[in-house]
Amino acid sequence: MATNTFTGTTFRIRTIISDPTKYFAILAALLFILLFVIYPTIMVILEPAADHWVRFFSTARYRTILMNSLVMALLSTMTATIIGFCFSYALSRDDFPFKKFFRLVSFLPLVSPPFVAGLSLILLLGRRGIITYGLLGLDISIYGLPGLLIAQTIAYYPIAAVSLSGVLKGIDPTLEYAAQDLGQSRWGIFRTVTLPLAIPGIASAALLVSMMVLSDFGNPMVIGGPFRVLATEAYMQVVGLYNIKMGAVISFVLLVPSLVVFIVQRYWLSRRQYVTVRGRGGGLSQIPTSAPVKWFLVIFLGCISLFVILIFIVIIWGAFAKTWGLDWSLTLENFQYTLMARTRDIWNSVWFSAVAGICTAVFAVISSYVIHRKQFAGRRALDFFVVLPAALPGTLIGIAYIVTFNTPPIILTGTAAIIIISFMIRNIPVGYRSSLSALYQIDESIEESAADSGANTFMVLKDIILPLVKSAFTATIVYTFIRSINSVSTVIFLISARTNVATTSILGLAEHGYWGQAAAMATLLMAITLSVLGIFRLLGGKRLFDI
Repeated sequence: MATNTFTGTTFRIRTIISDPTKYFAILAALLFILLFVIYPTIMVILEPAADHWVRFFSTARYRTILMNSLVMALLSTMTATIIGFCFSYALSRDDFPFKKFFRLVSFLPLVSPPFVAGLSLILLLGRRGIITYGLLGLDISIYGLPGLLIAQTIAYYPIAAVSLSGVLKGIDPTLEYAAQDLGQSRWGIFRTVTLPLAIPGIASAALLVSMMVLSDFGNPMVIGGPFRVLATEAYMQVVGLYNIKMGAVISFVLLVPSLVVFIVQRYWLSRRQYVTVRGRGGGLSQIPTSAPVKWFLVIFLGCISLFVILIFIVIIWGAFAKTWGLDWSLTLENFQYTLMARTRDIWNSVWFSAVAGICTAVFAVISSYVIHRKQFAGRRALDFFVVLPAALPGTLIGIAYIVTFNTPPIILTGTAAIIIISFMIRNIPVGYRSSLSALYQIDESIEESAADSGANTFMVLKDIILPLVKSAFTATIVYTFIRSINSVSTVIFLISARTNVATTSILGLAEHGYWGQAAAMATLLMAITLSVLGIFRLLGGKRLFDI
């Protein structure tokens, strides 16, 4: 027996020595997920005492806030998904006009902080808004449910459009022709073919949008006013009242619907996919869109697009206006303040996001390779936990990191490291899935041939996998950079005087009514984001994100 045990141990040691990269990568991914996902989540759940839970569910105010969050998630998800579907459907049709214009407009909200829509609505329709006060002489407020619904719809409909784009473009035109040959009208084709095939994608897009709306912090903070939601209430408990335990309760309550949505999306929808792509139907073009539908979409999407453009024009105008609502003459004072007083915040945003982008891409490629190309115990569990952060609201991550890393043995709060790690955690699931999609297109026989030639895991990764998934690697860097530089819900809990970032500065300026300075910083942030995208566009020679 002793000899067999010794032989088994020797075999395992030799196996590890023969391929150390594989086991190092598995161990590193496991430790990273344990330390920065599982452990903080457990800590934030254990932080409050029983009386905090009782107080939350027995207090009418908290129950109202919970209901507000659910109602807002339902309404914003419906409006954002409907608009996103209209955009993706129109852009997937071969005969739809002005596609480049609509594609560009759909992309704009993705490169700005989500709360820019809320900030712009205040400049447009607030008590000193250019429309309400400047043109109509009205003293009305856009704060509350109506303004928040509009802001979240504008901020998140592009997410639905991106999610649905591949689904609608992948529907085989031969199915439409078959329905036509059976006597279906164009409305009948849409009702019996296009829509049923798109339903899994629509449900997936709606679930994704709902998770983002539930965890949205910026828009409720800027334009929510008296309409409180869970994300902003958790922030007020932690930062305003220094009640971390109640903040932990609220953030966990926020986690529950997000986690349910995540599990449904991962397991239920993944088993209900309709495969229709068969070489694009032999090159057939789509059935022409009927004129009434085509021009209805042109008018509807045109109105949405003009409103989106107006939002960005107002932000830029606000950045140059001397005093919004009183003196609309143009000045550079807002930018002078930004460049003199907030340079460090902007620089922090850029380099934190850049480092997070590179680290996320490296982690995503290596973890996707070892999890789906190598065999080891616990592989499926690790796969689940790598994508789990997609279900964790940013507010919960921020509070969890305060609870976990503010005391020994590991103290990270107030450092650049914790902000970069939080950016990574928020974006690893998307990078992981992107790398996995690219990995599935690589025939395993290539790796097997390399292994037969004596290549180990490190050599296969360096010489085969990384060059072949280069586009996914680059896309992950850019995506993480954009999401991180515009992030606010997590980082607002983790910043210090030295590590403050641009988004939290914009939020603070907007809260105190410094609209011009907030707009100037938002304009600079969008300019930086667009510049980075332009550089990668020139280097890559193609769009990184397709709508």
